[in-house]
Amino acid sequence: MAEHKQAATNRDPDHEVLEAFWAGDSGAFDSLVERHQGRVFRLACRLLGDRDSALDAAQETFVKAWKALPRFKGDARFSTWLTRIAINQCRNELRKRGTVKHTRPLSLDDVVPGTDSPRADSVEASGASAWETVRGEEVRTAFTAAMEALEPESREVLILTEVEALSYEGIAELLDVPVGTVRSRLHRARADVRRRMAAVLGTSPS
Repeated sequence: MAEHKQAATNRDPDHEVLEAFWAGDSGAFDSLVERHQGRVFRLACRLLGDRDSALDAAQETFVKAWKALPRFKGDARFSTWLTRIAINQCRNELRKRGTVKHTRPLSLDDVVPGTDSPRADSVEASGASAWETVRGEEVRTAFTAAMEALEPESREVLILTEVEALSYEGIAELLDVPVGTVRSRLHRARADVRRRMAAVLGTSPS
């Protein structure tokens, strides 16, 4: 337990709750769920594309975390460790589906229930004209299709960067890959999305 306490107090905002859990307070895990369930569900929604699958993935994430937490040594923040479990759970779900092309990713500016409002740079402004509304729907449809076509690893990095606002270093730690790999995946994902959306945006696909 001393090893747990020393590692967990390294600037982890969850360390006090973790200490309580390790001391035998099983109710402390409920506090961890309450703190992180919205973020885990939102991430699962983005990766899996539908809310029912995301809810199942989020629930399974916390079940696995509950079982593994006694062995968690605090060598990463709890939030990082939990997010890694969530991503792996979503990967398992995608593998069960057989192909990522069967998913329907949410647009980056879609609202996920229980989370924040859409991004401020949503393509459809409030009070938009009928043409702007149609145009906005066209762009969103093209963007969703472009996200759907991405390889899972590229989609993960794009979502973690653009939606979760994680740093390259944070993503590298989360996915257990070099920072250079994060950069290359992100570059490839952005280039692929731009290329697939070039026709609807009237831009060069390069």
